[in-house]
Amino acid sequence: MTAAAALLSRMAAPVAAFAFAILLAGCKVFETEAPPPRFSPPAAFDAAPGRDGSVSSLDLARWWTLWRDPVLDRLVKDALDANTDLRIARARVAEARSLAAVVASQLSPTIGAKADQWGGAVQWRNPAVDLIPGGSHTVDAHLAGVVASWDPDIFEGRADDAEAARDWALSVAEQLHGAQTIVVAEVAQNYQEARGLQRRLAVLDASIAALAQLSRYIEGRYAAGQALAYDMTEARERLESQRAKRPMLASLLDMRERRLAALTGRLPEKVERLGPPDGFAAPAAPTGQMPSDVLERRPDVRASVLLVMAQTFRLSSAKAELLPRFQINFFGGDGRLHFEGIPGLQGTGGLAGLTVQLPIFTGGRIAANIAANDARLEQAAAAYDQSLLRALEDVENAYSRRCSLDRRAAEIRAALESAKRKEKASLGLYEGWRKTFGDALSAKLDAFQRADDLITAQMEQASATVRLYLALGGGW
Repeated sequence: MTAAAALLSRMAAPVAAFAFAILLAGCKVFETEAPPPRFSPPAAFDAAPGRDGSVSSLDLARWWTLWRDPVLDRLVKDALDANTDLRIARARVAEARSLAAVVASQLSPTIGAKADQWGGAVQWRNPAVDLIPGGSHTVDAHLAGVVASWDPDIFEGRADDAEAARDWALSVAEQLHGAQTIVVAEVAQNYQEARGLQRRLAVLDASIAALAQLSRYIEGRYAAGQALAYDMTEARERLESQRAKRPMLASLLDMRERRLAALTGRLPEKVERLGPPDGFAAPAAPTGQMPSDVLERRPDVRASVLLVMAQTFRLSSAKAELLPRFQINFFGGDGRLHFEGIPGLQGTGGLAGLTVQLPIFTGGRIAANIAANDARLEQAAAAYDQSLLRALEDVENAYSRRCSLDRRAAEIRAALESAKRKEKASLGLYEGWRKTFGDALSAKLDAFQRADDLITAQMEQASATVRLYLALGGGW
């Protein structure tokens, strides 16, 4: 028998075991099911307006463009490109995908090259080598070859680990989508608040200018003996009171502009001052949105589903630890061994082996691990139910608030028109000595206050609109 034939003969048993392991691959023993959700989405949202129209998924993905404001569009683009929260989230996605690839690599064989070199000395005491002169003799050896190993995933425990890692990476990607929706919403909300503060400042400045003119008018009438000193003092006090409101509004506007700078990846000192605002126009509340569609779109709900799936696979992998594990190893190489004074030995060969390991006593480790993963699955399922309830609650609340603010804005607008008519009539009645100056002054201030109330309501409308689109899962 040649050396090659002898080598193949000795490797026959491991190769047969290897083939048997291949045939067994894919035999899944433990089927693990995720617990069903405890809640089913309703057919429609109670607080949503009538379904006479709908907003397309494209509009939901880029809902801020419904404002038709180029400045807002640019700020959102800058935030999506440079926001630090999104940079962190993208890095986490890259990390999760890489870790998932690491786990999946355990399903493949490992092949490597190995080389060893030894050198040393030996003092012979064996009579069989008495012919070698006494004393210390050198020895050197080298061995080089290919090493391969594979753990065949007979019962798919490692495949479950790979699926769990993949689903976990997908859930991290959904967290990125969620972060994007939050960043877009925060940019839009701060921008709309800044524009509202600009309009409030414009109304305040108009009231200050009007009160200053009225103050000069009453001073002239006082000089002509047609007004009281009390009227002149009251006009000055109201004027100073209006002026005292300006620093706070200006400070709030500065804060919103600095926040926009930070959201778009710029230093607060590099704040971009907004130009004059246009008229207010909030997009209509989207209609025709179904709860089932919202739950499929919301990144937090999608991430919760993926975490349930990942934990289901982790539990299945934990159960697979109860079963035998196999490992196939192979080494093939060339080597040489030489002792000083003795002809060297050299040759080429290979080794193949199959290892089977069956857990018998682990001190309860496997059972405890299964119980822990079962509890984690229950936590993940409860977290999904929680995300579903929170999503439905967010949408209902957002619809309800937007609809109530629409009604409130309409009522304030009507009150503003009435206040303007009363202001005009009061000044005329005062000049005709049928109203006091205090009545005329109060009517003018009331008109400016109604105008400020309307802008404040419009700011709340814009904020509610942003929150509604965020609740619907738009922005990614």
